Amino acid sequence: MFFRLRVAVFALLALVAPEFSAEVHAQCRMNSPDTTISGITLTDSESAVRVVGADAELIENDHDLPHARFVSTNGAEELVLFAPYGANPDEYAEAEVRVAGTEALTLRDLPIETFTTGRGVRLGMTIKEVEALFGRCVKARQRSGNEVFIEYEIKNADRDPELGRFSFPLYYAEYEFQRGKLVRFRFGFAYP
Repeated sequence: MFFRLRVAVFALLALVAPEFSAEVHAQCRMNSPDTTISGITLTDSESAVRVVGADAELIENDHDLPHARFVSTNGAEELVLFAPYGANPDEYAEAEVRVAGTEALTLRDLPIETFTTGRGVRLGMTIKEVEALFGRCVKARQRSGNEVFIEYEIKNADRDPELGRFSFPLYYAEYEFQRGKLVRFRFGFAYP
């Protein structure tokens, strides 16, 4: 009899568990997503012009969206701003900050030493510091040797209370750590 009762309980849990996990997942959301980087608000051309100037040269290639690249005053960090196809001039919907390579020395420098998001994300942070800002509700977490990648995603961002004004259906943020320190991050609104 005890065996039959256990089987019945497991069968009931199997029926209920998918609904429970879907409900938990549906409520799982990144905390207060970033929409600014060093004074530039995503999709706001006026803020971009104030920080990087008007008509920044866009680089086009087959691997990514058209983008403009800049380097920090000390040459240590690179800022890449991505323009979605069909966007107004100086309107960027995604931003990436990474450790600058030697080729960044040829880029136009901005009067900014550390590129920092509105929520305070900057290179060199730890995984715990990033998760303290955005939560542990991640889309993906991968580990490869000394590298860790964390990715957040908000679907239906165009209907989200915080992100709806941007009118993009998908928001994402990804963070790359090497030896426990943030070396690259990219966030914004994915091109539909």
